[in-house]
Amino acid sequence: MSGSCSKQAFGPRLRFRVGFRPVLGENPSMPFSAWKKVLLVDLGFLGDTVHSIPAIRALTLSGVQVDVMTTPVGAELLALVPEVHRTWIVPLRRPSPPPWKNLGTIWAIRGQNYDAAITFVGSDRNLFSAAASGARERIAHLTGRNSCLARWGLTRTLPPRDRALPVFEQRLSALQELGWTGRDPGWAWAIPHNDQTWARGIVKSPALHLSVNAASSPLNEWPLDDWAETLKQLWKKQPEIHVFATGAGSERESARLGDLQALVGDPRLKILSDRLTVARLAALLQMADLHLGLDSGVLHLAMALGKPTVSLFRESIGRSGWAPRGERHQVLLRPCPCQSSGHSDCEGSRSKCLAEIKPEEVAEALLRAWPSTAAR
Repeated sequence: MSGSCSKQAFGPRLRFRVGFRPVLGENPSMPFSAWKKVLLVDLGFLGDTVHSIPAIRALTLSGVQVDVMTTPVGAELLALVPEVHRTWIVPLRRPSPPPWKNLGTIWAIRGQNYDAAITFVGSDRNLFSAAASGARERIAHLTGRNSCLARWGLTRTLPPRDRALPVFEQRLSALQELGWTGRDPGWAWAIPHNDQTWARGIVKSPALHLSVNAASSPLNEWPLDDWAETLKQLWKKQPEIHVFATGAGSERESARLGDLQALVGDPRLKILSDRLTVARLAALLQMADLHLGLDSGVLHLAMALGKPTVSLFRESIGRSGWAPRGERHQVLLRPCPCQSSGHSDCEGSRSKCLAEIKPEEVAEALLRAWPSTAAR
């Protein structure tokens, strides 16, 4: 065992399977090719689930039925992935609900007799859930700190992948260690027709999707006056661009979007402050020519939908695995003393390092990344 010890689905779906043993290594492992039904434990945020989808598709293309234990927002996203057979929904919020709140779900999962339960996210919550699944094989990719107790019921652990690799490639690499030999299948989406029709009624071409909020931490956010100045500079060069900004519907995010609208004062900026379903968000992103935003789940979804992106990042451990790669993506990065020292010098919720990025820099990156022809 690696690591140290210090005390509902919409549309068509495919499937996976899992089983349980109380002690690591108690039974000999089944070969990968023998798996018929697998449970993927994916209790994370939107971006985490986005990066699990290529691995889900790799398993199903190998003839495995895949079920996923996920969060409510993860279930919304996976409803757009035809290969997912079933989702088991567990709330993920702060503070997390006590484990006994989900015993009914765990009991139902144990009745499925899965061949394997796999988690690519090495948090205690994911490890406990994989261990309690009742699957024959209970496998965890260790990605960070975890407790001995969380690893107690696992039959196998996989060491961390190279964190310089994109996160989805790290997860495919974990599958390779388990015996998978296929090629990266990428992402494939089934966005409902009615959501696509709705998005066509919202988006005017050419279109920029803007996300100024980061649900994970306000320290991942950029000052609103800088966003406003960026749009003004963009419009000086390309006045025909329409911008639509979305949020998660929380009071704080809606207030930020309202403040942005007041700062910009231009009808070419359309604000959608109410929470959208993930299907509608995906449909809007699909209609956009480019996504501009922060280190957030929306960025990862835009990337997975094949959209060019411009994103603002502060340096952090594992950052290179999350930042989009390739010529179609512009990443504006600043060193973060808080991350390296472990001590925050930022005042309130304003990130000093991100504030060093200038609006002119972002506007120039947008113009470089803007596609010469719209591909939707």
